Amino acid sequence: MLWHSTSAEHYRRIRTDGLIKPNDGRIDRWGKPYACQQLDAVSLFDFTTEPEDKVLGESFKWQQFLGDFDPVTVVLGIERSKLSGKLIPYPESKQGTTGNVIPWVEVCHCGPIPTSAIVSYLLVCPVDYRQFKKTESLTEQMLSRVEAEFGPIVGAERERQEALFQRRKRGDFGV
Repeated sequence: MLWHSTSAEHYRRIRTDGLIKPNDGRIDRWGKPYACQQLDAVSLFDFTTEPEDKVLGESFKWQQFLGDFDPVTVVLGIERSKLSGKLIPYPESKQGTTGNVIPWVEVCHCGPIPTSAIVSYLLVCPVDYRQFKKTESLTEQMLSRVEAEFGPIVGAERERQEALFQRRKRGDFGV
């Protein structure tokens, strides 16, 4: 299985379009195009092809994508056999590109991915990865319910983080 991480808002667009589309620049999160974007491809996580030590050795680069969106990160499980486009693994994805890629984990799927290839959904709380929901289908009602459930948890943690940041900014390092 391959995985694609997105926000609830972008998932709704994917569902409406019937496709996960390559990022043509409409979503600029990094200030410059990343390798898969330069290849007109969809960025996917592949946790099974490379040896576990290589995958886990890069976890500091990929784990952040589990908590990338508030109030929920939607992680789409994609069945590899349902993909028709070319998969470009690392290090091949670095050839002819200048953008970032997560070594050994990130693969680039050339072209759009139909939603019919999505076979599993993980709804992850971005501030507490232990809180997640796994399902084989995702309705609007379920997504809205999870947003409502995780929203207060995320809001409280973001407020706590901001208060800590402000204290440190003032030089108040006490607990």
